Amino acid sequence: MTEEWRSSRQALFVVPLLLLAFALRVHGLEHHNIWGDEAFSIALGKQPLAQVVDPDQETNPPLYHILLHFWLAMVGDSVLAVRYLSVIPGMLLVPLTHVIGQRLFGRSGAALAAILTAFSSFAIYYSQETRMYAWVVAFSTLSVYASLRLQRQSSPRTKWSAVFLASTLAAAFTHYYAFLVLLAENLFMIWRKHRQRRWLRRWIGMQAVAGLAFLPWALAHVDFIGGKASARWEALGAGGLDAVWAGTLAAFGAGETVSPLGRWLGIALLVPLAMGLRGALQRSRRERVLAYWLFVPLAAAWLLGPLMPFFFPRYLIVALPAYVLLLAGGLRASARPLVVFWLLLALLANGRSLRNYFSDPNFAKGGYGDLMAYVQVHRQPGDALLLQNGAQAALYDYYGQAEPRAYNMPPWDDAQMQPLLQSVSAQHERIWLLMYGDPVGYDPQHELERWLHQRAFRAFHGDYVGGSLDLFVQGEIVPSSVAEVRFGDVIALSGFGTGAGEHVPAGTLPLALAWRALRPMGRDYTAFVHLLDGEGKLWAQADSQPQGGTRPTSLWQPGETVIDRVALPLGAELPPGEYRLQAGWYQLADMQRLPAVGEGSLPDRAQLGLVTIAAP
Repeated sequence: MTEEWRSSRQALFVVPLLLLAFALRVHGLEHHNIWGDEAFSIALGKQPLAQVVDPDQETNPPLYHILLHFWLAMVGDSVLAVRYLSVIPGMLLVPLTHVIGQRLFGRSGAALAAILTAFSSFAIYYSQETRMYAWVVAFSTLSVYASLRLQRQSSPRTKWSAVFLASTLAAAFTHYYAFLVLLAENLFMIWRKHRQRRWLRRWIGMQAVAGLAFLPWALAHVDFIGGKASARWEALGAGGLDAVWAGTLAAFGAGETVSPLGRWLGIALLVPLAMGLRGALQRSRRERVLAYWLFVPLAAAWLLGPLMPFFFPRYLIVALPAYVLLLAGGLRASARPLVVFWLLLALLANGRSLRNYFSDPNFAKGGYGDLMAYVQVHRQPGDALLLQNGAQAALYDYYGQAEPRAYNMPPWDDAQMQPLLQSVSAQHERIWLLMYGDPVGYDPQHELERWLHQRAFRAFHGDYVGGSLDLFVQGEIVPSSVAEVRFGDVIALSGFGTGAGEHVPAGTLPLALAWRALRPMGRDYTAFVHLLDGEGKLWAQADSQPQGGTRPTSLWQPGETVIDRVALPLGAELPPGEYRLQAGWYQLADMQRLPAVGEGSLPDRAQLGLVTIAAP
């Protein structure tokens, strides 16, 4: 009866906490755009199963994508559906951590560990991502729990042997960093059971079975993985220590969507973590598994740093439960007021991180969906969309529509580039340019963007997470000579022209401005063009460095004339009537405008004349 009563009390605690963990993991599941790695996983999961398990497809083992393959076939590929697959193991991590805590610490430590796991911003973040991280940490945690159960047996040949082998292989076939947990388990078992030779031989036999089961995949994948290896010896230095050790522990404590203050809150939690580590090393031999589980993967990841092209704390998510359990052990060992203090600090740090994650656009995972939504709202029949950088293929497959017609652009120096550009410009008046990722990797000199600026008028520019979007409208305007207006002693306006024809709301007003350099400039100025009504109200504007930043003023030579083509976007709400066009220059750092001197000019801008907006 007493045992049943205890079980009922635990259920009364764990079940509501599990429901809370579930709510936190499904809240805002569709809030963030699908980002590049997620799109790749979705694209791979949609392929035939033979291609999903192809060793040359992914840098990680295939189990997650096999699960995703069948999941997509059942529920579809909506944002909610594809991310929900990670919610399941993310939620189950709470009871898994609880049962390990109960085995090591008792009820109070288990309760604290479960609370910290439920509210972990780091765990929630990766429980909302269409990647393998929530699954690998769940499998690895189950493996550790099974190994703890095996410790209590006189022989490893029990049902828990099967659970250990199954969960260990599942983790290994999900992500390679699961092997760091397996390494920690084996080092701990050798230390713990080195005098029980018979038990240890059978344990080693289980490792051999797991190794033989994984060997065929390892042999098939070794060439592909080897091609990704690097030689970054600086990763063993201070930068590597900060990234792997400080960065990971801070992320475990406060999540990844934090300000510098939030990161320090995460680092502050190293104090109760150290208390938990000291207690684990002093109180019980079996609690030491937590030290192995946390610090062996950290040390191994740091030592492997030179071979890895990069490192992110998410790779070590397999050690997150060890961090949480040690933190819970530190809280449990503290005086009651300090327990409350440290627990509230941990909840505050993770709460701030979750607030940023769900509401601050600076922490958005991606912006490709927003970008493509803008294109769909503002596209017109006959538009073209140039996709620069083939790395966006999976994202475009997910978010792209039949219109506008898309063109995958080759590298600038490819022989196919110029014929393709000529064909596109001949067929389409309006051209969208989508530059994805860092142009340094595919067009460091912005040659394609410059080509468009020299032949068309930019009507829109938008920066999104992971890329940028521009709209160019083709047309021919030759700037007419005007009375020169000088801006400071550096730039002069020598010509100006507007597009012929009627200008109406919801359209664009193309402009061509001829700027002449008066002397060398050591800085990059930003040009502006404003459309104002008779009362001085601003209705449209365009601000950018010349030719979209591809011809910055710091590169101009004295006497050189640069033609800048812009297209003012005219809002649908723009009333018909006469409007004034004005232009000038300013320094972006302090928004200070250059003084203007010339016929009819205002103190800080040139008057370009009047333009009529007709009724639609």
